[in-house]
Amino acid sequence: YEAIIFNKRMIYDAIIIGAGIGGLSCAAKLAKNGKRVLVLEKDHHIGGTSYIFHRGGYSFPMGPLSFSFPYLVKDFLKGLDIETKIEFRRNHFQLITPSLDIIYSQAFETFKEELRGHFKREKGIDGFFEELEKMIYLTRDLYLWHPEYLVGEEKLRTLQRRDDAYLKRLELIREYSETPCQAMLERFFSDPVIKNLLGSQGSNPPSMSLLNLAFMWHLMSCEGIWFPSCGIHGLNDLLRDAILKYGGSIRLKAPVREICIKNGRTSGVRTADGAIFQSHWVVSNADYKRTFLELIDQRHVPKAFLSAIKEIPYTSSELCVYLGINPRKVDLSRMRATHLYYRHNVEAERQIDPEDMDGREIEICLWSDNAPFLVPNGKAALVLRVSFPYRYFIGFRTGEKTRKEGYQEYKQRLAKSLIRTAEKILPGLSSGVETMDAATPLTYQDWGQRYEGSIAGWTWGAKHKGMFDGRLLLETPIRNLMMVGIYAASELFLGGVATAMHTGSLVSDQVLNNNEGRV
Repeated sequence: YEAIIFNKRMIYDAIIIGAGIGGLSCAAKLAKNGKRVLVLEKDHHIGGTSYIFHRGGYSFPMGPLSFSFPYLVKDFLKGLDIETKIEFRRNHFQLITPSLDIIYSQAFETFKEELRGHFKREKGIDGFFEELEKMIYLTRDLYLWHPEYLVGEEKLRTLQRRDDAYLKRLELIREYSETPCQAMLERFFSDPVIKNLLGSQGSNPPSMSLLNLAFMWHLMSCEGIWFPSCGIHGLNDLLRDAILKYGGSIRLKAPVREICIKNGRTSGVRTADGAIFQSHWVVSNADYKRTFLELIDQRHVPKAFLSAIKEIPYTSSELCVYLGINPRKVDLSRMRATHLYYRHNVEAERQIDPEDMDGREIEICLWSDNAPFLVPNGKAALVLRVSFPYRYFIGFRTGEKTRKEGYQEYKQRLAKSLIRTAEKILPGLSSGVETMDAATPLTYQDWGQRYEGSIAGWTWGAKHKGMFDGRLLLETPIRNLMMVGIYAASELFLGGVATAMHTGSLVSDQVLNNNEGRV
């Protein structure tokens, strides 16, 4: 895209900061509707963390491995007149701990039957799912009717509704969002294993709200989690092609240094090389903390809003190990699903050594199940992931993409420890590895452009809910500055990819329907 000549004197209708899937979706829809659009991307590729990289003949994912609501993705692409045929493959999820081996992405009736076999003393299984299904029924299409998930005229119309049934639904949603799910689980169960499974889809104690619990199980068991035949990176390629087809521009390796603000509204951006690009609207696909703590003079931001951004935490980061393997040397028989969550030791209240992976819940994804076209013939690929706090790595960071001595050795030790733990469920793994690479929280920070390496949006915990005015965080206190991507929603109510694309679509509608952007 570097061959495109950018007219710095042009006033664009919208400048998009970041070519993640949210930013590309917004830019593509605006360009299709005749708007002058410029996408500025800091990295050398589009897609953000929803893309791939290459090692030793293998292609590995930088971020998401699959996603939910595929029909929403297909409908959005169809609206851009993208007719590429995409097939979707459903992914399933398995949990193995010392006391449990279960696939939990099944339909509820099958799942309940299996739970009864594992937890014969627990009598609350039917009651729990009866209550969970009521919550899912109420929240499954929340983004279509709840004012906090709407923008513009649709939001105004819903705010004027006063019928009792509608107001009752709003009150229930408020209660769900403020109530930790732990309380509900305690009512139905005594065994911590089933409470953890149903409250976190894993082996960790539940911390999320009832609302997020409903979202989580709706995505996992009702809508399902899917992988597109073009790859998630292929979705970004299709959006890029649409932007260029409709006359938009994309500039790579063009980091934005500052969002320019004049008289309380955006006027454009300044890039790292000093170039100024003027626009009526600025749409940031960078996350909220990067946008407001690094790209904006904080004197322009209301103190209460800025305080909320600083105080509310993001989800944690992770250590990720990418393995190209010879499958003939590795026993994969314990993997009954594409995604296996495995915990070798479950010990409550134990201080975990950061280099000891046996006490951590790790994800093992058989990546080549989804993408055999991205690995050499006859080979396989695994992605191993484990939650890993940023604080363990911050001491190694001396600047953007620069590290202190010892970083590589520490990363390699952690990767090998993760492989040793995975080998306890996948015998022969160490001898079967032919290619290996690893990503740390610093990788996600500097190459993925995620604040402190966060990977999954705002915290899922119930503690900080209510600090923002609504669940959609598209609009900001600065006029004509909009946000897109997974951090533009306080909850991933459609999962990661679909939420990012949905926010991009909503923001493009706001720009198209709002004439305030005109000078």
